Amino acid sequence: MAIANRAICETFEQTCIAWQAIPHWDTGDPGQSRVHNDIVNKPGFLRIRSRQVGFRVTLVQTSEPTLDSLIAEVNWAATRLARRVDNRVIRSLRVNVPGSATFTFAATSAQVLLDNLIDARAKVEDAGYRAPACLITNTKGLKYLTDLTAGYPITNELLASAHVNSLHRASQLNRRLDEVGSNGLPTGQKKAGTVMLMIGRRQLIAHAGAPDASGGEEPVDLAISVPPSLEVLGETTNSRIEMAVRIRFALRIKERRALAALYGKPVQ
Repeated sequence: MAIANRAICETFEQTCIAWQAIPHWDTGDPGQSRVHNDIVNKPGFLRIRSRQVGFRVTLVQTSEPTLDSLIAEVNWAATRLARRVDNRVIRSLRVNVPGSATFTFAATSAQVLLDNLIDARAKVEDAGYRAPACLITNTKGLKYLTDLTAGYPITNELLASAHVNSLHRASQLNRRLDEVGSNGLPTGQKKAGTVMLMIGRRQLIAHAGAPDASGGEEPVDLAISVPPSLEVLGETTNSRIEMAVRIRFALRIKERRALAALYGKPVQ
């Protein structure tokens, strides 16, 4: 169990975008059902959610001298668990971006993209988050950021100008979401185009260094009731053992003004 849990933690940390980009803290109670949201002037509670990935192993796999086969199983499950956590977290971040911090641009040049990145940066800075920001983008957005028109990738130059020190690519942002009007209701249309999601920060956090940062100072954090770990459920058919890799967490968006989003549209 100790070896498997160590492998799960290492794999999850290396594959989960949310874990690398958002600081987390341990609630200290595995059975906790809700956690305080810490929103200023709007106190309330958030439900702690569970995510798990089940798999089956044989008795031989659990008792081999090297445990290579068991580690392969738990690493596969940990990777799938990381994706399920990212699905939940990234979608929630995207739908909570304020309308005033949403920018739509025609990606005609690197200068247009940079102007919009700086506009997004200005929004999170005005909210008080002046440390280097984190940028999560989809596949098309990464292509724009690595444009070779100048003869070399301009990624570092664009991100440095926008004061961004952490870049993650997430396929979850490729999905189209319902647009929401000024009244807060769906318009029936889908948001499309290049998507970039900027997360403002108060602390200087290195790329993928969020697991070592304090969650208390940040506008977005993860409350962890049960860390990524192995659960043995019991024996099943054909003398196989049912196991699961699980996590219990709550995403806390304490300050929506720390979020900004960029939507690119093709030139007509």
